[in-house]
Amino acid sequence: MKQILLDTMIIYDILTEENKTGPYHELAQAIDDEKITGVISVVTLTEIINFLGDVYKEKINGLLSSKLEIIDIDRMIAIRGGEFRKNTGLSTGDALIAATGVLENVKHILTDDTHFDDFGFLKKINLKTALKMAR
Repeated sequence: MKQILLDTMIIYDILTEENKTGPYHELAQAIDDEKITGVISVVTLTEIINFLGDVYKEKINGLLSSKLEIIDIDRMIAIRGGEFRKNTGLSTGDALIAATGVLENVKHILTDDTHFDDFGFLKKINLKTALKMAR
């Protein structure tokens, strides 16, 4: 099955999209139906709580019960994240998210962040491409 690393703002969009037939809902359904494997770093959980504010508990519980693969940070991810931070200028959070994907052998990252445009370790894709991969 195709794996996609999901950046934090993609998870935010999934959790906050009000249109139940919208593209982010379609992505979430593809993950739940196991058409693709969605991978996130635990860093995303930390960032999501900050972005969602007081409604985070309900949303996080749904996220934790989904079929997303949530990867903990271990020593190897921390070291690789530090290397990415030092060598690429990614923020610490993004460097840890990227290291998670690389060490989990994920090839694609779904993100709108421009700082992943020239990141050579993961292929940046958009939502349209991710949905095509799920078909």
